[in-house]
Amino acid sequence: MLDAVFLVATVALFALVALVAKGVEKLGPPASILAPRGTSAARSDANAAGTSREDGDRS
Repeated sequence: MLDAVFLVATVALFALVALVAKGVEKLGPPASILAPRGTSAARSDANAAGTSREDGDRS
């Protein structure tokens, strides 16, 4: 009997987390206006100039 209660509680918890995640997603701006990762102006300027970080990583 406790196995069934544990299973139902686990499924309910995952459903609650999914519901909260959808609500939080609706609070943010639409994805179409967000820039892709790594395309900030400062990073683009540094890459265009051929500069890199001291560790040699050009990302």
